[in-house]
Amino acid sequence: MSLPRIDSNKDTKDARLLLPAMLTPRVAPLQKIFIDDLTMDRRRRQWRVPWFILLMCFVQISLHHIADQCMQRRLIYRPESRHEYWRYFTYMLLHADAWHLTINMCLQFFVGVWLELEQGHWRVAVVYIAGGICGALANAWLQPELLLLGASAGVYAMLCSHVPHLVLNFKQLSHRYVRIAVILILLMCDATFTAFHFCINHNRNPRISLEAHLGGVIAGILVGFLAYRRLLRKQTMSTSSTSTSASTTWHFWGTQDA
Repeated sequence: MSLPRIDSNKDTKDARLLLPAMLTPRVAPLQKIFIDDLTMDRRRRQWRVPWFILLMCFVQISLHHIADQCMQRRLIYRPESRHEYWRYFTYMLLHADAWHLTINMCLQFFVGVWLELEQGHWRVAVVYIAGGICGALANAWLQPELLLLGASAGVYAMLCSHVPHLVLNFKQLSHRYVRIAVILILLMCDATFTAFHFCINHNRNPRISLEAHLGGVIAGILVGFLAYRRLLRKQTMSTSSTSTSASTTWHFWGTQDA
């Protein structure tokens, strides 16, 4: 009985080919995605500007300083002028005082910037405006005697629209658990402040319209599912000159047509 001949040169060659693959450390998929999120994705989106959020902040700050009483009466939502339909949106451009303006601008910028960079200008604009209109309609229905001003309904709409954004793109988004924690913290802080304001000040000076906030929350969730899109990822394959294995690079794809 004859044994097969062993080719020592061939075995040595195969061992040399396998040795680099065995010695090269393999990066876990989640770790690689996290590294790509911090490098490539951030560089690709660095040049983009949240034009809608910046425009709204500029208009609201400008009107707070230049609007006189006549202009405020034309833009604020008033129950006796509910047939003037532009008031269902223009009330969002006015604020009661500097503190009211500062809070809404900070929240609006903090909540909306990354949302606009990932979903696009027009989609976030639709959610924001729909939240404001639904907030005014809810206030007119549940508290028809109250005047209304401030961007809180639109801010709540953007904040809660992170829910459909996360549901549609949970695996594609970076720092998703941090986003969930931030949303929950903001909602808990607002609920705590509102409860404190009701218990101590009996919801006076200022009068918080919970109805408008609720309308913004509902609009943000519903319109977000209708307007937002799934962020696709493009997979590019690059071959190394010293190895036949392919490496995969992930980045956001389809977020440029905002």
